[in-house]
Amino acid sequence: MLTPVMVDAHCHLSNEEFDSDREKVIGRAEAIGVACIDSAIVPHLWEKSLDISQRYPSVFSSIGLDPVQYARVEDAVQFIRDHDELIVSVGETGLDHYLIRDHKQRDDQATAFRKMIDLSISLRLPVQVHSRSAGRRALEVLREQEAVDVHMHAFDGKASLVRVASHDYGYYFSVPTSVVRSSQKRKMVKAIAIERLLLETDSPVLGPDRQSRNEPSNLTIALEETADILRRDTEELRQLVLENTLRLYRRISVH
Repeated sequence: MLTPVMVDAHCHLSNEEFDSDREKVIGRAEAIGVACIDSAIVPHLWEKSLDISQRYPSVFSSIGLDPVQYARVEDAVQFIRDHDELIVSVGETGLDHYLIRDHKQRDDQATAFRKMIDLSISLRLPVQVHSRSAGRRALEVLREQEAVDVHMHAFDGKASLVRVASHDYGYYFSVPTSVVRSSQKRKMVKAIAIERLLLETDSPVLGPDRQSRNEPSNLTIALEETADILRRDTEELRQLVLENTLRLYRRISVH
């Protein structure tokens, strides 16, 4: 088993974009010591994610539900309960107010989100949260449900919200590789409590180059850019982020 020096805290290796060369992509990540948490968020990818995580020791599965598929929440809950021992977290799950504009649909989306949060609490697993154009509301729902072990992925809200959520609530925030081209993400980096900082690629999207497919081996780009923003030694920050990740994702083994 790979002993990781870094963990890509959120990616989508089970997506079809990697079907032609998944083994090579994972190999490139392993070659530099990067393990990955694969987030499968549509029903037809759930089993696939579990299969990948069983085949590759450096890949860990998180099962969730795309917020736009909120109507499938009961299916997601049942699948996660049935396969609890094979996953390291619930999610991603959450709110997407960019794609969902109708108020009734947003309410239904929030109801599904609450069910997934409650599931993560009952299983004592972290929850990976999607909050596109809905950062403030997502944080409100998490607080209302008394969520614990929260991972806010690719947060696109204000730095002031990040500061409160990471320092006061203890929520974790992951910095994606797109930080190299996003002023919002750079502001987020400075607001995150250092002991709540994670790194992600969100592969195959949010890469350093908008036109190219992203992959977990690019996590080093997020690390180097974050270290530069914080004016921290890169190796020191790498170790700190790894400790943060393993603190949150307790089912990830490094032995």
